[in-house]
Amino acid sequence: MWLGADKKEFEAFLDSAEVYWRKNLGSTPSQNYLVVEVFHQDIRVAMRNLAVANAIRRIVPAQLVVVTGVEQMWHDALWTEFDVKLVERMAAAYGASQVIDLYRLVEGPANSATPDVVPVELFGRPLAPGASISEETLAEFVSATYCRVTKRPRPPEDPTTDPRYRRRQALARAISSAYDALLGSGSVVALVTSHVDYDHWGLAVDSARRAGVPVVHTQQTGCLKAYALFPENDTGEHTFRGELTHQIGAFFDQRVWSRRNEVRRNAELVAWRSKVNLGRPSWWRGGASASVDITNSGERARLRTHFAARLGFDPARPVVAVFNHAVSDAPGTNHQSFPTLADWFEETARFASTASEVQWLFQDHPSQFRYDSTDFFDSVARRYARHRHMVFQPSKDLSKNGLWSLVDLGVTVRGSVSNELPAYGIPVIQAGWSEWSECGLSTVVNDPETYWKALDAAISAMLNGEEIISAEQVERARLWLWFYRSATDLFTPQVPHWEVWPADYLLRAVRTSFRHIESDADPVFEAVERMWTRREPVLTRTDLQVPGGVR
Repeated sequence: MWLGADKKEFEAFLDSAEVYWRKNLGSTPSQNYLVVEVFHQDIRVAMRNLAVANAIRRIVPAQLVVVTGVEQMWHDALWTEFDVKLVERMAAAYGASQVIDLYRLVEGPANSATPDVVPVELFGRPLAPGASISEETLAEFVSATYCRVTKRPRPPEDPTTDPRYRRRQALARAISSAYDALLGSGSVVALVTSHVDYDHWGLAVDSARRAGVPVVHTQQTGCLKAYALFPENDTGEHTFRGELTHQIGAFFDQRVWSRRNEVRRNAELVAWRSKVNLGRPSWWRGGASASVDITNSGERARLRTHFAARLGFDPARPVVAVFNHAVSDAPGTNHQSFPTLADWFEETARFASTASEVQWLFQDHPSQFRYDSTDFFDSVARRYARHRHMVFQPSKDLSKNGLWSLVDLGVTVRGSVSNELPAYGIPVIQAGWSEWSECGLSTVVNDPETYWKALDAAISAMLNGEEIISAEQVERARLWLWFYRSATDLFTPQVPHWEVWPADYLLRAVRTSFRHIESDADPVFEAVERMWTRREPVLTRTDLQVPGGVR
C-alpha cells in the first residue's frame, strides 16, 4: 500500500480506527467470514472496501478476512510501491481476523507441475478445494491480465512463445484454485472488491459468483459509491459488469425515470456542475480545460469556426468524434461489438477513411501511457495521415469548449463520454455495453453489422440536417448524471471525497470522524443495510423507493 503520510499521523489513524471498530462491531463469535481485497496501493481504495465490509458485518456477524499481496509484473506495470505490512496493520485496525498474502500463497503451486492445487488454511483449519473454473473463462482472464500488465492491445498470436503469458497462465490457475477454496466454503457472507477484472480481482469475483456469494464492487471516485451483484439476481449469462448493466438499467427506470418530475431541478444543477469540475464521469477533462462557457447556439457557432480552423476542418460540415479507449483496459469486461478495443478502433478508422462526406476527429485516451507500450494510437494515425478529413490527437489538446462546439456525433465503446455528451444534446453511438447503456442515453449496438448500419444512418441524418438525438435521451442523460454524481454518491465521514488529499489530510479527516462523530449519525450503515436487505444493485444516498426519498 502506497501511503506517503507522516508516520505519527498514520499511527494515530490506526489507533482511532481500532477503537472505533472494536466498539461498533464488538466480538464476532460467528464462523462465517467476509472476504475483502486490498490489492490497490492507494489507501483511499482500501478505506472504501473496509468501510463497506464492516457496514455489512454490522448486519451479518462475520469475521473479516483480508486478501492482499503484490506480484512483480503488476508492480512493474502499475504500482510505485506496495507494502504488505502496512496493509496488515490497517486490516488489523479495521478488525480483520486474518490477512492472506495471495501471491505468497500461490507462488509455490504456480511454479510446480500442478498449479491448480493450492492448499488454503483459514483460522487454523484447511479449506476444501472448490469446483474449478472453466478453461474458456480462465483463458479470458489470462488474456486480459496479460494485456494489462504488458500494456498491449492484444494477447500474442501464439501464447506459448511468450514466457510472460505462460507466467500469467500458471498464476491464474493457482489464484483461481485458492479463491475457490476461500470463497466456496459455504461460510462466506460476501466479497468486497475495488475491481472485478484481471486475475487477482476478477478471479475472486468469478469464484464468488459460482459459489453463490454476494459481490460488492466499490468505486474510485466521489465519496462512497458501490455496486452489488447478489446471487439470486445473477443470471450467469453475462460478465459481472454485463449483469449489472441490465440491473442498473431496470433500477434507473423504476426509481429515477419514473420520478423525473421530482428530480428534474436537481438534475439540471448537476448537469451544470459537471461542465466545470473534474469528478467522474468527466474525469478525462479537468482544470481550466474542463470549463464549458457555451450557453447558446450563436456562441457555439462562433467557437466552432475557430476550432474548426485549428484542425483544418470546414465548420459547415458534420464532425464525428471517435473516443479511443485505454486499449488494454479490461478487454471483454462487458459486451463489446468487436473482439478487442483495438479492433474496434482500427476498423472505425478504416471506415472513416472512406466516409469523407463528414469529418472525423479521433481522440486518444488521456491516460493511455498507463495502458499502452506499443504506440498503438500513433501507429493508426500514421496510416491515415494523408486523409485531410481525419484528424488524430490526444484528447487534452482540445478543451471542452472546443469539443462541445465541434462534435456533432460521438462514437465510443463504453467510455464516459457516452453519458456526458448526450446530457448536452450531442448524440453518441456505443459499440459495447457500459453500466449506463440500458438507461436510454445513447444508441447501443451489439455487433459489427449493426454498428456500421448505425454509423451510416447517423451520417446520412446529419447530412440531411436531421436531429439524431431525442429530447428524452437528453433528459435521461441528465438524470443519469444526477443519479451517478448525487443519488449514488454517499457522503460519510468515514470516507472523505476522493479529492481529499494529500494523505495526511485524508487520515486526519477520518481520524476526526472515528474519534468525534457518533456512529449513529453515520449514513453509511443505513445505506448499506438498505442495499443489502433489499438486494439492490447500487448503494444510494437516500431511499429512492419511498415518496420524498428523492432530494
